Amino acid sequence: MTPTSSEALAPTACPRESALCVQRSNVVKQVGIILYEGFSLLSAGTLAEALQAANDLQSKNSDQSLTYRVNLVSPRGGAVLCSSSMSVWTEHLAARHVDSLDILFIPGGSGVARASADDNLIDLLRLVCARSVRVAAIGNGHMVLSAAGVTRRDWPSLKQDIHLKSSSASAPEHDRDQALMTSLALLKTDLGLEFAVRVADRLGSGGHHSLAPAFEETDAKTLTEKAHASARWLAENCTNSLSVGDAARRSSMSERNFLRLFKREIGVTPSKYLLRARIDLTCKMLANSDLPVDKIARRTGLSNGERLSKLFRKELSMSPTEFRARSRRKS
Repeated sequence: MTPTSSEALAPTACPRESALCVQRSNVVKQVGIILYEGFSLLSAGTLAEALQAANDLQSKNSDQSLTYRVNLVSPRGGAVLCSSSMSVWTEHLAARHVDSLDILFIPGGSGVARASADDNLIDLLRLVCARSVRVAAIGNGHMVLSAAGVTRRDWPSLKQDIHLKSSSASAPEHDRDQALMTSLALLKTDLGLEFAVRVADRLGSGGHHSLAPAFEETDAKTLTEKAHASARWLAENCTNSLSVGDAARRSSMSERNFLRLFKREIGVTPSKYLLRARIDLTCKMLANSDLPVDKIARRTGLSNGERLSKLFRKELSMSPTEFRARSRRKS
């Protein structure tokens, strides 16, 4: 049976890797949105809407494996009044609950000045940052973080490399755009550009502009660098059991798009590139050591001496022993 692209990179079956795959299929990311009196309901709601859209799309695609669970929280819990005078019920975010969060968002709103003077909120944010929970502000929510002594360069990066062309948006539209860009940046980091664009398409439909084209404006140079970085990673880790999925996840891309990009930029598939890296390393070890062929095969990720011999005859038209003898005669 011909191996799939993912199987071709793995020299042997690995029960531990299978267990990891099961774990990945059940990953839940706990997302907190911390609310304060006068927060923007549109900002917080749009963020939650985007993450729910991501969950909905993933439920239809077995290749995706990350579920977002959104929690509305506040320092005291209970009802919190938004800027449009509506009450929203929140959970009490106590110190003992902080470690359960993967990321915390602070929406903007007309009440940021009062929130920046709220000692309970400020102390809680300092604790969250001290516990290394990822924190991101939406719009003028950064003022609250600044009041807690957290500068922009200290915030874990959610790169937002898209810019909407509409500069005349009203305040509500601005709140929505800010929240969308923040959520799409998170989705791009977690699930890749292609998936983030799908969410942008769903949320931007019917609006005054399309989000997807703006989000797809990715510099070709960046993609080239990403492909070459992946090639270096494969070469540096060629002795390990790897899969196309591992390399694609490192590049925040779907496996299909990663394969297409890698072949376009490097000229061969990731499987072929990894095989060449393993053979190159094997050649060096054959020429510079007296290790048995079987041991070299295991150290270079080629399973065993029998498989190594078959690959050498196919790729170099000689056996590993013949290659060792010729390389030493030349030296």
